[in-house]
Amino acid sequence: MGDCVMAAWAATAVRNAHPDGELDWAVESRCAEVIDTDRLATRRHEFPRDRWKQGRWSVRTWRDQVSHYSRLRQRDYDLGFDLQGHSKTALCLYLAKPRRKIAAFATDALARRLNPLAGDPKDGQHMVEWFGEVIGRLGSFTLPERPLMPVPEPPRTPGAATIAVGAGQPGKTLSHDAWARVGRLLLEEGWKVAYVGGPNEAFEAPERAVNLVGKTTLRQLIGQIAGSGMVLAGDTGAGHIAAAYGIPILSVFGANDPRFFRPYTSRGRVLKRGDRCDFAPEEIVRESKLLMEGRWPSGS
Repeated sequence: MGDCVMAAWAATAVRNAHPDGELDWAVESRCAEVIDTDRLATRRHEFPRDRWKQGRWSVRTWRDQVSHYSRLRQRDYDLGFDLQGHSKTALCLYLAKPRRKIAAFATDALARRLNPLAGDPKDGQHMVEWFGEVIGRLGSFTLPERPLMPVPEPPRTPGAATIAVGAGQPGKTLSHDAWARVGRLLLEEGWKVAYVGGPNEAFEAPERAVNLVGKTTLRQLIGQIAGSGMVLAGDTGAGHIAAAYGIPILSVFGANDPRFFRPYTSRGRVLKRGDRCDFAPEEIVRESKLLMEGRWPSGS
């Protein structure tokens, strides 16, 4: 999900340069809702990879894969970009047969063989800025301040904090117990606290907090984040969504380098200590106060 949001800056730059053009986006089904289809993408080509993994040796799965990839051959593309660089995305770009194409990365041998590479990002260069350079190899594009996102920007609720628990990989966020303690401290400070997370998370929220973990669609989760006064998250897609909407975001990082992968915003703060997300809840709250620059709930 985070990869899709970071790519949305580049896609928005292409859309702004070609407002009447058609822009197709190949995406895994579970992340599709993070891509806007009203103003940004003309259509989404959804790939149900989670379902395919469950029946990877089934003839039905192979036929379904051929059908999905074949749809890309039915379009007449002028430009094509692979901003992830895995074999699955490299194959999409290769089979789409655009007249001109470029890949930001190649993470495996198949990807290296299928499409031309843009080179390497500069040391410490953020992925959003690298994506801007990659698309610039095929045209004149300017990265926007913020990307086009699927949920219209809702009114923000001052004093409302959203905490995203869980992560796609171990070690990319705090424990559930630590996030619960952070929420209790924020409640004591006068914040309204809501928790969000994926369908496979089992989270017990503190009293007086709103527990939305596993209870929202992805679009609803985006709306919750977009209407917040502050967001706290691990190294996950929720932080990138907050950045895309200009919401102040405190990010807790583990092994990944935040120079490349932090939420792309000037209204963010990152905590990193070694390769583990090992921070005391009191430290999280203290850093949150620095992030908010005095915009703390009155009376706290």
